[in-house]
Amino acid sequence: MNEPQYVAAVDLGSNSFHLVLMKNENNRLVPVDCRRELVRLAAGVDAGRINHETRGRALRCLSHFNQLLKAYPNVAVSAVGTSAFRMLYQDQNFLRLAESTLGQPIRILTGEDEALYIYRGVSQGPPEQKRFVLDIGGGSTEMIVGVGREPLAVASLELGCVTLTSEFLDYDSLPQSQLNACMDFVDSQLATISDRFKGLSWDDAMGSSGTIKAVSWAMHNLGIADEGIIRRKQLDRLLPVLTQAGNQQQLSHLLELNPRRIAVFAAGYIIMHRIFHLFDIQEMRISNKAIREGIIDEMIAPPYTVD
Repeated sequence: MNEPQYVAAVDLGSNSFHLVLMKNENNRLVPVDCRRELVRLAAGVDAGRINHETRGRALRCLSHFNQLLKAYPNVAVSAVGTSAFRMLYQDQNFLRLAESTLGQPIRILTGEDEALYIYRGVSQGPPEQKRFVLDIGGGSTEMIVGVGREPLAVASLELGCVTLTSEFLDYDSLPQSQLNACMDFVDSQLATISDRFKGLSWDDAMGSSGTIKAVSWAMHNLGIADEGIIRRKQLDRLLPVLTQAGNQQQLSHLLELNPRRIAVFAAGYIIMHRIFHLFDIQEMRISNKAIREGIIDEMIAPPYTVD
């Protein structure tokens, strides 16, 4: 049986939908296309069902992905849904329509499966290195400690920048009282999984999500950090900035970030800030690999290498 000429991973996240397409050239996978559309699926789910406006955004994005994939012959596709799809337990009609619109089956991952794919994608580095991996999504947060390619401890919390914003920080300005309440809630959630990581150590901490990249960009834009590396002392300096801006537009200008990212920025920052303190992380590097690379790695292992 011939190997597929192309492989694609479709990651239907709680904030954004992603598609990564790669081509097999002499047993080496090279990037062909990468698409991202902001859907904010988690913000449109209530009581297990999706609202009309969010449904429209999601289906338009899936239709775009379908059209792109049709342009490539002999493509193997793996599509997964994460936290927001786990929330859609009452809306089987939407799930069927999503698969039909994409033209592919959609696997809904458990939180632990999501974490394992993230680790698989990020850990394509030094084989015996001990690493802590963090991914903060729109609807959930994953933490993994492992050695080389082997995860040792895994945790997934239904705690994301979109859902946390809806619950605590859906304001044009950010009052300190709400930030404090949000931090207390995040601490209480992290306390439920902290025992899993007791006694473990790591040589490297890596962050793999758009939320973490946005924090890095904001710190760099403020002139308090180098791009691509987040240090705890510099991360702490960003906290008072969140309440200095009078509204979201001012914060967007201050941090030089897209207004759509600013809408959920504070929640993502708070999750990251509390994890740095709980796990005593002093420095974290940004990884350009994430769940999508983990999915592709599973699809093509062991014959190929990924550029």
